[in-house]
Amino acid sequence: MRNLLSIARKEIKIALRERLVVSLGIIILLLLGVALYGGYVSYRQQSRIITEKQEEKRTEWLGQGDKHPHIAAHYGTFVFKPKTILSVFDFGLDTYTGTSIYLEAHYQHEFMFRPAQDYSSMIRFGELSAALVLYVLLPLLIIFLAFSSYTKEKETGTLKLLLSQGASYASITWGKVLAYCILLIVILAPYIAGMFVLSSLSLSSAVVPDVSVRTVLLVLIYSLYIFIFLSLSVWVSLRSATGRNALLTLLACWIFLVILTPKAVANLSESFYTLPSMRAFKEAIQKDIREGIDGETPGSVRRARLEKEYLTRYDVDSLHQLPFNFEGVSMQAGEEYGNMVYDIHWDKLRNIFHRQNNMGSIASIFNPYLAIQHLSMALSATDLYTAIDFEDKVEAYRRELVRKMNNDMAQNSRYGEFYEYKATRELWDEIEDFSYITPSAFEILQHYKLEMISIVGWTTFVILLLHYSNRKSKPIHG
Repeated sequence: MRNLLSIARKEIKIALRERLVVSLGIIILLLLGVALYGGYVSYRQQSRIITEKQEEKRTEWLGQGDKHPHIAAHYGTFVFKPKTILSVFDFGLDTYTGTSIYLEAHYQHEFMFRPAQDYSSMIRFGELSAALVLYVLLPLLIIFLAFSSYTKEKETGTLKLLLSQGASYASITWGKVLAYCILLIVILAPYIAGMFVLSSLSLSSAVVPDVSVRTVLLVLIYSLYIFIFLSLSVWVSLRSATGRNALLTLLACWIFLVILTPKAVANLSESFYTLPSMRAFKEAIQKDIREGIDGETPGSVRRARLEKEYLTRYDVDSLHQLPFNFEGVSMQAGEEYGNMVYDIHWDKLRNIFHRQNNMGSIASIFNPYLAIQHLSMALSATDLYTAIDFEDKVEAYRRELVRKMNNDMAQNSRYGEFYEYKATRELWDEIEDFSYITPSAFEILQHYKLEMISIVGWTTFVILLLHYSNRKSKPIHG
């Protein structure tokens, strides 16, 4: 242990004398600070706008005046996706999934105002977020920090001297790993403290109730990710004859893991599981609603069957004799049929999303970069499954709104009436304002088992790799 600590102190002194490493550390810290500040400013602006617009649309809904419920169902309202405080750290898919959606009867509109629409083609390289700095740029700092950790000792002859004084390969290796861990902790400490301060803000508690748990988990998985790159860098240095070879090997690994593999996996998943165009997707839904799922039961046939069913059930000869407005029942039946068709097509589309995502999850077993990218978005509540959960809850809200409008029409108006009946503010009040709470971190992580196995597996692998190499390394003679 004494040798280990001595070597750690020596490595820290050497690293601090290396101006390049110190400069890179300052650059990483500045980038993290800029990304965190920029993300927070964006979060505050978007949260304020979303809150104002949500209140404005709520006021419009409540103040729409007396009108027929079906007109109110088409008048509709807007729902806005709330920003979470953790999106300051990792923007994830928020840039691409849209911020608001218009809700009305008969139609499931797509989300609007995607921030990516306002960006140039440079968006394909990703936005500068703190997460991007940590899982893309920080490994570069680690490489420049550790590539010569062993090769320099070999080239200057100090490795032989250390071994002759009784230091083992294990104490030298883990001493170096400990030294670099301490340096990175010092560099990242201000940023980690900033993250915990932001996570303590009460503004996001209504949307993400377990922000603190998510923050702790983010710190944990990023610590393991950094440890993996750090250990691999020391191992490559141990196995390399010269510093030049070690640096080239590590840079090649970085390019392969961080740039080539993610693009290749994304392209392959799109090739194997191709998404239909938005136009084809919508046309298929409208065709099935218009002609029926089986292509033989158009809307007129379905309505005739429904009329016959109700006339028989209530033993009357005319729709006018029913104790309610059949138009309301018919509209709700049409709405439910449209919902069923939408669910069938939407499930097919999501199945493609899941298959594409599964390819990334499987690839993450071999690439810790993909694993940390997926886990980071999941814990920041900016991932695919959180977006799907939000869409599901918005759609459930839309369906309940339309159902109440149709039920009020059926119960309180007469068949053949339309403009004669007008609902009042009491009905609009029955529609509660939309609010959203994300699933818990542990619920979301259920979708990322392979990524968690990858991070733990890679951590175990590098520890065993260093342990094995330390045992097999031979003393230097001569």
